[in-house]
Amino acid sequence: MFMKITAANIYVVPTGFRRAVILELETDAGITGLGEAGIAYGLGTTAAAEMLAAMLERLVIGRDPSPVELIWNDIYDQGFWTKGGGAISMAGLSAIDHALWDIKGKALGVPVHMLLGGPIETELDVYANGWWLGCNSGSAFAEAGLRAVERGYRGLKLYPLGMADPITVIRHPARRSLRQGESALVIERVEKLRAAVGEDVAIMLDFGGGLSSDQLLPLLRRLEPFNICFVEEPVDPALPGALAKVGRSTPITLAAGERVYTRFGFHILLETGAVSIIQPDLCNTGGIMEGKKIAALAEIHNARVAPHNYGSTLATAISAQLSACIPNFMVLECFPDYASEPNYVPILENPWEDNVKNGRMPVSSMPGLGAVLCRSTVERHLWKRVIPD
Repeated sequence: MFMKITAANIYVVPTGFRRAVILELETDAGITGLGEAGIAYGLGTTAAAEMLAAMLERLVIGRDPSPVELIWNDIYDQGFWTKGGGAISMAGLSAIDHALWDIKGKALGVPVHMLLGGPIETELDVYANGWWLGCNSGSAFAEAGLRAVERGYRGLKLYPLGMADPITVIRHPARRSLRQGESALVIERVEKLRAAVGEDVAIMLDFGGGLSSDQLLPLLRRLEPFNICFVEEPVDPALPGALAKVGRSTPITLAAGERVYTRFGFHILLETGAVSIIQPDLCNTGGIMEGKKIAALAEIHNARVAPHNYGSTLATAISAQLSACIPNFMVLECFPDYASEPNYVPILENPWEDNVKNGRMPVSSMPGLGAVLCRSTVERHLWKRVIPD
């Protein structure tokens, strides 16, 4: 069925600890498509919204949404800053990719994962993040972790190097170093959490860009007895050589990918030989089809895929579509307490997080992304409406 994209709405929605950049594409067939640009935290939210608007105005509005790959490549080739990747440009392209797939799935009456080969799993393993909010001491982490396990989660991620911050929630290490006394606190947090939850619960540690080698390598050696599932971003993602050095120096599995863009960036990451788990974020690495290509590249390197997912509830629905249909899927990140974050604003009427039971998320059979926009709360945060000139 031939359609035309007639307009687009871009919403910037402050929701909990995030500022979600949400895209809604409209067509003359009455079918709409949703997408999310993955700059919901850190700096650059409104820059991503403006980049998205420019892409839509020049290269999307007025076109048939069906040839997703053609539109993706037109934006990649003509956007200039898209080549070589980069958070702002690739986040905009990712959101457009999501919305095009959502439209296609709805038009054909099938979920997006059916368009990518169909589901390999009908339920996805997930791990919990955000359960640690308000924790500082090892005892507090242990108590909070045990509560998450009692709710059925079999995997927990925390930021052991992170210190409480009133603005950013978590303050990652500055200048790639810990302050005096913080290393002992890192070990205390992990040691007490492991003692509380037992050996069968997977513990993932996010180092948030990491430390320099003089502090990092001794710290990893001290963490080895605690059966760590993986350490995420142990070094600055701009330092593949340093990552390779760490990989040769520790038996702990390393993961990375939150700040890596497109298959080209993941090629460099995987060539280091340091990571056994990659973490593409489908809201900033290029979208769903690009994620499929990245997963295939990871197979060549015998690596598994644990998608990074720190956006709105829409980002979870997007990530789940890819997770369902790749053979090297490992686990999906999930924030079970998203709705209890301060100033939370609903993005979807049907968050997939609400369906998690015993650490597993059912894969929806709804057409498209399986996501219904909560229009009553989102529309008041319209950033820009894009229409033909």
